[in-house]
Amino acid sequence: MICLGLWLTGIRIGLDVQRLIGQPACMPSLVYLWKPGMPHQPKVGDYVLARMPKTGLGVGAREGDRIVKKIAAIAGDSVKVEGTELWINGKHAERLWLAKSIPGKAPGDFDAEFTLQEGQLFLMGTTKESFDSRYWGAVNREAFLGYAIPLF
Repeated sequence: MICLGLWLTGIRIGLDVQRLIGQPACMPSLVYLWKPGMPHQPKVGDYVLARMPKTGLGVGAREGDRIVKKIAAIAGDSVKVEGTELWINGKHAERLWLAKSIPGKAPGDFDAEFTLQEGQLFLMGTTKESFDSRYWGAVNREAFLGYAIPLF
């Protein structure tokens, strides 16, 4: 009955498939709820369900696959990737742990510096091995399917 009620309100249940197959997970939980659409202005710390952008790197999810990531930066925020380091608004945020293991790529190949424009978000997984915006840059709002809420 609860599932039917959620379904009727537009809320869906999702699973972090990576956890099920023993891969490093991008979500802090196995099960999450997601609500289609973007009813409010996204903010840092929100989880979103989006379509994987085209990367041309030959690793990670395929273009168009559904991904769940945490918003690390929003429109107006500055992002700098240099070598294996990531800064957001001038503060060290994370490292690029996968930079040395992507075939044909080396640290430095992902170097970029930009300010996010309206409608762009910088997404990161919750584990250091996550394949995310550190490697493929900002994601446009058109790719977003809705918000995700981690459960357990």
